[in-house]
Amino acid sequence: MKRRFLFFTIGLFILTMGVALIIKSGLGASAWDALAVGESNMFGFTVGTAVFINGIVLIGLNALIMKKKPDVLAAGSILVIGLLIDFWLLVVFNNYAPGMLMNQLVALASGILTMGLGIAIYLQAKFPASPMDTLMVAIHTRFGLNLRNSRIISEGFALSLAFLFKGDIGIGTIIVTLTLGFVVQYSFPLFEQLFEKKTMGKAAVSAD
Repeated sequence: MKRRFLFFTIGLFILTMGVALIIKSGLGASAWDALAVGESNMFGFTVGTAVFINGIVLIGLNALIMKKKPDVLAAGSILVIGLLIDFWLLVVFNNYAPGMLMNQLVALASGILTMGLGIAIYLQAKFPASPMDTLMVAIHTRFGLNLRNSRIISEGFALSLAFLFKGDIGIGTIIVTLTLGFVVQYSFPLFEQLFEKKTMGKAAVSAD
């Protein structure tokens, strides 16, 4: 359990740093984060608060789609994610605003890399996933669509809301959508092996 919690905490810490870097790049954020930025600008609360509110709404929506009780534990995950996003945006990167296009692209690329690595790490813990990720699974399970189409519907839903709330949509939104999955895909097996290696090592020590 300690190892799972460690991977979960480190993963979310890195993931949210990536989210903040992408937002700070000024080139556009991922669909759900673009929505949160739009809500933040429109209603005056922090981006992290918007992420948390959206997550709570999605927990209810996912439960409705799946015809199950709401996943209460997922609320804890989205609360931590929201708090960490605000930490990075308001404390660490508060005065960070890349002006030149090259610096913006570096921030965007760094954000995509760290966000992807963070996702690959925190998923190893097998704790409740964020409600945004769960929506894709709920659509897949409830309507029998493949994961690719379910992902398209989920992201399209978020993007439509982001347009409605005048969110942070730009070329970066497209780049994140097209590249983030590859980072997760290639880094996930590496951290999976590391997680299993540590688990096996602990089991061997216990046996001795």
